[in-house]
Amino acid sequence: MPRAKAYDEAVLLDGAMETFWSQGYDRTSIEDLVGRTGVNRASLYGVYPDKHALFVGGIRRYLDQVVENNIRHLREVEPAGESVRQLFLKLVEAPIERLRRGCLLTNSAVEFGMKDPEVAALVRKAYRRVELALSDRLVEAQAAGQLAKGVQPKVLARLLLTVLQGIRVMARVGTDRDVMRDAVAISLAGIRTPQAGNTTHARRRRQVRR
Repeated sequence: MPRAKAYDEAVLLDGAMETFWSQGYDRTSIEDLVGRTGVNRASLYGVYPDKHALFVGGIRRYLDQVVENNIRHLREVEPAGESVRQLFLKLVEAPIERLRRGCLLTNSAVEFGMKDPEVAALVRKAYRRVELALSDRLVEAQAAGQLAKGVQPKVLARLLLTVLQGIRVMARVGTDRDVMRDAVAISLAGIRTPQAGNTTHARRRRQVRR
């Protein structure tokens, strides 16, 4: 009869994700992971053959928990233009400890570059998901008259993704918050404050599409 697992794999992955997020890959040891997750070494190796496999599992957990939550919030906030604005304001105004912790994906991209094809592919996939979510909301904002003339939603989405990742890297080295605020302000300059009526119409259009 198979022996039941003595741990919750979701809890294990959450602990691994948090450890790698705080310390990075190279600075994290198996002992760190055992201490953080409460799962002994034998059990860890029973599911994940090495530290790298557990790291990839932690990244996938981050995609499911953190990235998808951010995308869901981006899609739910109305009006569309304001949802994009809030995403960036929430980032630059976050508590300093959270801001300097960065993003697990961005931190991993900086640490590995292209040396690890599997990690690079996961990071690129996540970036693409965020870019598409931004682009979709900016298309809605444009239809509601919330974008300045000449602004292209797809191009602006790519710019905003680049600014988003740049801020996360800058925050890691203690860049002054005002510098990041200025970058966000100029990047969002093409998004207009919507009129009250436009907000109602945008919500109705989304409900019809559903």
